Amino acid sequence: MWTKKLLSLLLACCLLCLPVGTCSAYTITEAELTQLETNLTQLTTINSQLLTDLETSKTDLTIAKSKLEESQIQLAKLQEQLTKLRIESSKAKIELEQAQKLFQTANESLQKYEKEVKQEKNRLVWQRNLFATVCIYLLAK
Repeated sequence: MWTKKLLSLLLACCLLCLPVGTCSAYTITEAELTQLETNLTQLTTINSQLLTDLETSKTDLTIAKSKLEESQIQLAKLQEQLTKLRIESSKAKIELEQAQKLFQTANESLQKYEKEVKQEKNRLVWQRNLFATVCIYLLAK
């Protein structure tokens, strides 16, 4: 126990014997001081400009994010409209195909009717001519 106290006392004596601080004197010339002040002023100016640029960049980034969000909203709306238009286009295509089929059927029916009318006309002309021939034959007798 007493050895610990003795060691502590010796350590304390050693610490007291050490110089309080070792300071080496550094001298600078006035030109060096002026250069240091100039450098500090330039660094301050550059720092201020960088801070201004940073704030401008932050503002630009905020604006760009806002525009991006607006664009994304518009894109979503346009995609929705495109989907609706594609559906409408598909429906219109189906309706057009149906209308073409109906038109083709109507055209075929019309051609068939025209053929029947032509045959009826030819039959009536043949009957008229036959009747006229019979009438002329009977009148001539």
